[in-house]
Amino acid sequence: MDDVAAAAGVGKQTVYRHFKSKEALFVGLVSSMCAEVGGVLASAQDEQSEGSPDDELRELGWVLAQILIAPDYLRLYRAIVAEAERLPELGEVFYENGAKGVRAFAAKILRKRFDESTAALRAATFVQLVLGDAYLELSIGYAVPDVEARFALQIDEAVAAALR
Repeated sequence: MDDVAAAAGVGKQTVYRHFKSKEALFVGLVSSMCAEVGGVLASAQDEQSEGSPDDELRELGWVLAQILIAPDYLRLYRAIVAEAERLPELGEVFYENGAKGVRAFAAKILRKRFDESTAALRAATFVQLVLGDAYLELSIGYAVPDVEARFALQIDEAVAAALR
């Protein structure tokens, strides 16, 4: 809390007025970072809204991959996974404001071709295929050679699978 207060340029008591505990601060951080990702994805989707579903999904895949492999986001993801059992609210906030929202963006694109339930199912599959093994490897600290090439292949496969 001392480090957070110093970084924010406020006293520790000010931090505690906004966040009652370290855990609440962490949940707030996760919520804020998920909102930031949602904003980036919404902006990217607005720019692509007139494209073909193939192009829109490919763009969504790239934006998602680039955000989530950034060092800060990888560290945050690792911390969420490590603490989710102890802090169920943390996992819920991440799921509701992060993972679920990303799938909603993909489902919106897929509704151009499929009914709502099919679009939702394919959106979930799309997101998992975009991240694939490369994200798992990065998440556990494994070096991924040619990471962009790996994600390019995963994104191509994810788009093809989603639109089959």
